[in-house]
Amino acid sequence: MPANKKYLIQSSWIKASKFLAAFLGSLFATMMAHIALSYIFDQRIVLVTALYSTLIIWPLLILVVYWIKKAWISWIIFLFIIILSIIVIYILKP
Repeated sequence: MPANKKYLIQSSWIKASKFLAAFLGSLFATMMAHIALSYIFDQRIVLVTALYSTLIIWPLLILVVYWIKKAWISWIIFLFIIILSIIVIYILKP
């Protein structure tokens, strides 16, 4: 039984944007959040914990991209996380 056409993404640009948001956007957002946390807490502890928490957070963020219907909303969420992390790093930079 074929899939219903109204639920499939038609545009290749939207498919590419969702894939890039899922792969790169979620990876950068996860890494920037861990870097910002390393400025708040002990750097060694955060970096060791980042190995394990990235394996949990990154796939969840990938799923979030595909749960959201519009690709630009997921880009806004990831850019917000990245910009918030940059602000934390800038404020707490020694």
